[in-house]
Amino acid sequence: MKKLFTFCIIAIALSACNSGNKPAATTAAADSTVYPYKATYSSAFTCSDNSKNAVAVLQSYKDWEDNKLSNGTAYFADTVAMTYSDGSKLVLGRDSILHFWQKFRDSLSSSKIEVVAWTNLHSTDKNEDWVGVWYKQTDTYKTGKVDSAFYQDDNRIANGKINFISSKKQNLKK
Repeated sequence: MKKLFTFCIIAIALSACNSGNKPAATTAAADSTVYPYKATYSSAFTCSDNSKNAVAVLQSYKDWEDNKLSNGTAYFADTVAMTYSDGSKLVLGRDSILHFWQKFRDSLSSSKIEVVAWTNLHSTDKNEDWVGVWYKQTDTYKTGKVDSAFYQDDNRIANGKINFISSKKQNLKK
């Protein structure tokens, strides 16, 4: 329980840029701090006020939960890449990836998602939009098996559509 509480506090703190109605900064301020590492991708992120990105990503989770993956044509790009927590990667056309996910979803009698927090970000040096989502998912298989885990997904948005997802998973103790 203490780990869950700590996870929630960290996630809420990290999503603080989601609160309020302040417009997003368009450029990152110059940072004179010397860090012990240089980010290989980017360390220049600002909070984004483009709520459409977060809505699209959250709707994809809701459609998974409600078993309505056919709605994915509205928010997934023509090609979607995904990196799973086990390191496996998948790059497929939208219809193919939705079909792939539907086959797995059909093995479940239910899937419940509890969103802890999300962040709506913009990488200023890459000019890319991202939505990070922290959530707990509980899947009930048609066999009766129940599986729960915490996830942290990074969803990249281009032209209003999700085109890349990187998912990290933390298994819960039985």
